[in-house]
Amino acid sequence: MTKRLLRALWACAALLWVAAPRSADGQDRGAVALDHLVHGITVTPRVLVIAAHPDDEDTQLIAWLSRGRHVETAYLSLTRGDGGQNLIGNELGEALGAIRTQELLAARRVDGGHQYFTRAYDFGFSKSAEETFTHWNHDEVLRDVVTVVRAFRPHVIVAVFSGTPGDGHGHHQVSGIVAREAYDLAADTVRFPVATHGPAWEAQKFYRGARFTGVRGTLSFNVGEYDPVAGRSYAEIAGASRSQHRSQGFGVLQRRGVSMDAVARQGSRVNEATPPTDERSIFDGLDTTVTRLLPGVPDSVRARLRAALAHADSAHASVDFRRPDRLVPQLAAVAAELAAVRDALPPCTPRVKWGARRPVPCSAVQLDAEAALEQMHERSAAALLEAAGVAVEATAERELLAFGDSMPAVITVYNRGVRPVTVQAVTLNGYTRTLDAPVVIAPDSAWRTTRTLVGLVDTRPWWLGGRQGDLFAERRSPSDGLGRVSAISNGLVRGVALREDGRRESEAGVDVTVDGVTVPSPREPFVYRFADPVLGEQNRPVGGAPAVSLSFDRGLEWMPAGKAVDKLLRLTVQSYSTAARTYTLRVVAPAGITVDSATRQLALEPLESRELFVRIRGTLPEGRYEFGVIAEGAMGRYAEGFRTIEYPHIHPIRLYRSSGLWLQAVAVTVPAGLQVAYVQGVGDLSAAGLRQLGIPVTVVTPQELPLLDLTRFSTVIVGPRAYQASAELRAYNRRLLQFVKDGGTMLVQYGQQEMARPGLMPYPILLARTAQRVTLEDAPVTVRDPKSRLLTWPNRISDRDWADWVQERALYMPSVIDPLYSAPLEMHDPGEAANNGAILTTKYGKGTYVYTTLALFRQFPAGVPGSARLFVNLLSAGRAPEQRARERVQP
Repeated sequence: MTKRLLRALWACAALLWVAAPRSADGQDRGAVALDHLVHGITVTPRVLVIAAHPDDEDTQLIAWLSRGRHVETAYLSLTRGDGGQNLIGNELGEALGAIRTQELLAARRVDGGHQYFTRAYDFGFSKSAEETFTHWNHDEVLRDVVTVVRAFRPHVIVAVFSGTPGDGHGHHQVSGIVAREAYDLAADTVRFPVATHGPAWEAQKFYRGARFTGVRGTLSFNVGEYDPVAGRSYAEIAGASRSQHRSQGFGVLQRRGVSMDAVARQGSRVNEATPPTDERSIFDGLDTTVTRLLPGVPDSVRARLRAALAHADSAHASVDFRRPDRLVPQLAAVAAELAAVRDALPPCTPRVKWGARRPVPCSAVQLDAEAALEQMHERSAAALLEAAGVAVEATAERELLAFGDSMPAVITVYNRGVRPVTVQAVTLNGYTRTLDAPVVIAPDSAWRTTRTLVGLVDTRPWWLGGRQGDLFAERRSPSDGLGRVSAISNGLVRGVALREDGRRESEAGVDVTVDGVTVPSPREPFVYRFADPVLGEQNRPVGGAPAVSLSFDRGLEWMPAGKAVDKLLRLTVQSYSTAARTYTLRVVAPAGITVDSATRQLALEPLESRELFVRIRGTLPEGRYEFGVIAEGAMGRYAEGFRTIEYPHIHPIRLYRSSGLWLQAVAVTVPAGLQVAYVQGVGDLSAAGLRQLGIPVTVVTPQELPLLDLTRFSTVIVGPRAYQASAELRAYNRRLLQFVKDGGTMLVQYGQQEMARPGLMPYPILLARTAQRVTLEDAPVTVRDPKSRLLTWPNRISDRDWADWVQERALYMPSVIDPLYSAPLEMHDPGEAANNGAILTTKYGKGTYVYTTLALFRQFPAGVPGSARLFVNLLSAGRAPEQRARERVQP
C-alpha cells in the first residue's frame, strides 16, 4: 500500500469518526426498539435503493426491509431536489434542497433506513437521459454512486427506475442507468481507485422496482403485514414515511390490510440458473447467515463468534417486554463476544478506535465481515442499554454559540433499570476521555456531568460550503451540473461516502458497564431544551455560528434603471458571542450609489440583536450590481448572515447567505394608478419585487376574499398553484371572476390539472395527463401576435427579454385551449409539438383575464430583467392609456 493511500485513508478516518452514525433506531424507545434490536442482531444483509430525488424512494420496500426484516437498508438519492417546487413555503433552489434533505431524513427516522446523496444538482425537469447528461457529467455521477456502494457494501441493489424513457423524467432515467452501471463496475479498482472511492465491493444481486415504473415484477411481497409490537403494518409505517415529503404534497393514507409491492430481478451473481419468477426472496441464492462471515474472521476468535450467535439466539427466545432486564446477561455476553471478534479483524477501513493499526487491503469476505460485525456490535450494545434501562441525554444552555466561545453543557445518564451500571468514559464531539474514577449509578437514579462545549461544528448545510468573510463568494449551488462544494477533497475518499443521517453538529456519548461488559452508548446530539407554553417540550440541535451575523431582508433588490432612487434597506445584526464586541462596518457599493445612513462603528453587547437601516440614494444604468456590508473586528471580518427555516416535521435549517445583495436595475415602465391585490401561491416570492418596482401591492389571503373590497384594486394576481393549495380560493373564485366582469384585470399564474376544473377559468382549457413543459430555459420563443397589447404596452417585449432565463420557460401548458382566448406566444422544446399555452388572455365582461404558464415565479426573484417587463405588462393588461388610467383611480 502506498504512503499516499495510507495518508488519505488516515485523513479520512478522523472525518468518519467525528461523524460516527447514531443508530437509526435511536428515535424508538422501549418495546419497539428492543424488539427490533434483539431480533436484528444476527440479521446482516444490506440493501441499497437508488433513485433520483427525495420522494422517489420506495418507502414500502424500505419499511418492509428495515422494520419488518431488520435488514440494514439505505436510500441513495442522486439529488437533493433543489429544482422542484414547494407547497409549504416560498423557499426554492438551495433552500428547497435543504428542506427536502431534511424531509428525507425525517422519512428515514420513520422507516428505519439510512440516507446517502451524490453531488448531482437538481436543475429542474428534464425530458431525457441524454439531456440530463448534458448537465451532469456521466462519469462523475457514476463515481459518486460507486463510492456509496463501496461505503455501504450492499448485497442487493434495487433501482427504483428502469433507466428507459418510460421513466419520464430524465433524472429518473439516469438514476436507473447509473444504478446498473454501479452494480456492474463497482469492483473495478482501475477505473475507480481505492484511494478515492474506498475498498472495492461487488453487490451480488440487482433488482428494479416494479410498482409504478412499468417493469414487470418477478417477486412480490405483502408490505401490509402487521407488526404486533409496533401496532402498525409496514405499509402504515411506509405511509407515515412518505408523508414526510410535505413540500411536494405527498401526504398519503396509512392503509391497513394487504398491500403488495414488487421488484424485478435483472442481475445475479449467485443464482443465475434460477428463473427470476421462481424466487421467494430477494436474498435467494445468498448466504445471509452469520456463519458466512467465519472465513473472514481470524481463527482465534471464530469460537467467540459462534458463542455470540448462541447468546443472541437465547436472547431472541427470551424476550419479555415487561421484564427486559432478564435479557441483560445474554445481551452482555453477545456484546462482549462481538467486540472481541470485531477488534480482531484486520482494519479494512480506518477507525480511530483502532489506534495505530493502519488499514490493510482486505478480501470481499473480510470487508463483509467488517461491515456486518460493526453493525451487529452496534445493535447488541444498543439492545443491552435498552434492556438495562440506560438512557443518555446531552443539553446546553442555548442553541447557538459563536465559534471560539465556550459554554457549559450537561451530559446526563439515567439508570431506569433494576441493576446498577457504571460509567467509564465520556465522549464529546468524537473525543473520548476516561473518567478518573468510574461512577456507579444505582437503579432509578441519574448521574450528571458538566463539560465545556467549544469549537462547535458549523451549522450550515455542509454541502453548500462558503467562505466566511468573503462578501460575494457564491454560496448558491450551481444552476446545473455537479458543483457541490466540500464533497471532494484531493486524495481522500469522497464525502458522499458518509451517511447523511450520521452527520452531527455536536454530540455526546458515554461508555457504560452493564453486567461486567462495557459498551458505548449511541451518540446523542446536544440540544437546547425548553418548554413552549403551547407545544410543550422542544429540543433544538445545538451548533456554532459566526460571532456576528449580518442579514438583509432579501438577496436582490429591484430598482428602475436611469431613475433616481432613495430607499432604506434593513440590515439585521445579531451577536452570538458571550462577550461584548465592537465592529467597524464597511460598505461596498457601486458607483452612482451613495450611502449616508449606515452606522460606521457598532458596539454589541453579548447576544444582542440590532436592526440598522441603510439609506441608499443615486442612479444606476441597467444591469446588476454588488452591494453589501462587512463587519470588521478584533477577531476577524464577517460578511454573512443566516435565516432559520422551520417547519414542524423537520429539524431547523440554518441557511447562510452573504451580507451582500444584488441591486438589479431594470429599464421598465410602470403605468400610473396600479393597485394590486396579490393572492400568493406556492414558492411565491414575487410580491416584494413588484413593490420594489413602485407598484402598490397588498398581499391578501384566500380567507379574506369574501369581505375584501375589490373595487380598491386595478388588478388581482393569483400566484402559482394557488388553486391547488387552497380550497378557500377555489370556493371564492366566482367573486374574482365577477371582479373581472366588472372591469378589473386578473392575472393567474400557472396551475396543474386543477385549472381544467369547470368554473376556475372564464373559458375551459385541458391539460394532457403529462402536461407539456418547456424545460430549456433558452428555448426559442415565437411571437404569434406582434401587435398584442401584452407584448407592446407599457413595455415593448423583444428578444432581449427572453435572455438569461433560469431552469425553464414554462410548465404545465394546456394542450386544448378555448378559441375565445388569444395566445400571442408559441414555444416548445426541440422535437416536440408547438404549444401556444404560455400566455392566454381574453376579454371577460368589462375586464381582462390573463393566464400564464411562464415560470415567472423563478425568473422574477432571480432578477431576470425581461421577467420584470413581462410581469408589468401582464398585470397592466386591462389598463387604459396612462393618463386615463390615472384619472380612473383618483377618488
